[in-house]
Amino acid sequence: MLYERGDYVWPSDLPRKFLCRIAAVESIDVGPGTCQLLKLEPLEGPWPTGTRLVRFDSAVLPARIRELWQAPPPDPRCAARTMPRQMTGAPEY
Repeated sequence: MLYERGDYVWPSDLPRKFLCRIAAVESIDVGPGTCQLLKLEPLEGPWPTGTRLVRFDSAVLPARIRELWQAPPPDPRCAARTMPRQMTGAPEY
């Protein structure tokens, strides 16, 4: 399978599924075939913001659309940063 920038994958070498988006792809000709080097943006997991994981295409599994809802919920410790601000007073139109 050939991956493209923006595809979603699961790195297969980690102890559990961490959903990642492909940020960059480099194709490398190797003998009779092609290998891809993928730069991944983790959408969850224990990594700080801005972390990039690098994997060969053989070390990831494609995330199918129906699997995306099965991704583990985000870490509740991060919920405070993602909660919308509450409105105070009357809304402005």
